[in-house]
Amino acid sequence: SQTKHLEKRRIVLAINLLAGMLVGLLVLEVFASELPKTTDLRQSAMKADKSSKVLVLYVTMDGCPYCEKLEAELLNPAYGKGQLDMVHFVELEWADRRITDFDGSRVSTGSFMEQYGVVVTPTILFLGSSGEELSERLVGYQSKEFYWFYLMKGVAQASLWSVD
Repeated sequence: SQTKHLEKRRIVLAINLLAGMLVGLLVLEVFASELPKTTDLRQSAMKADKSSKVLVLYVTMDGCPYCEKLEAELLNPAYGKGQLDMVHFVELEWADRRITDFDGSRVSTGSFMEQYGVVVTPTILFLGSSGEELSERLVGYQSKEFYWFYLMKGVAQASLWSVD
């Protein structure tokens, strides 16, 4: 009966371990949450303005290896942990489609990028309610060591300029 008891305990321990691992995976999934996406910049700017936050526009492109690295190493975890809550952070995918510009007009993503001089992904823009740049943009991505500093510096500068 001692052996049966040990066997039962082993099964209970195994079940608890598996349950713990599953919960751990679910928690990781919550923290590695998807970044909010936009195709309507006017609406994004209005939301940012309403909550008195700077609009941080993250320009990405499907299949961009540096974007994937930036998201995996920094943006997704930071967003999931609420570390980007002080800004209105949205992702705009550079794709062959039309988006709503800050003035409400429908434009191609390409012409929007041209208007803002965006030539590389990833690019992060710090924008005011009518689409004006409030701080020096971040272009490209090397490593997370300095990137977070420059991201926060951009947010701080943009926040100072956006104060009425």
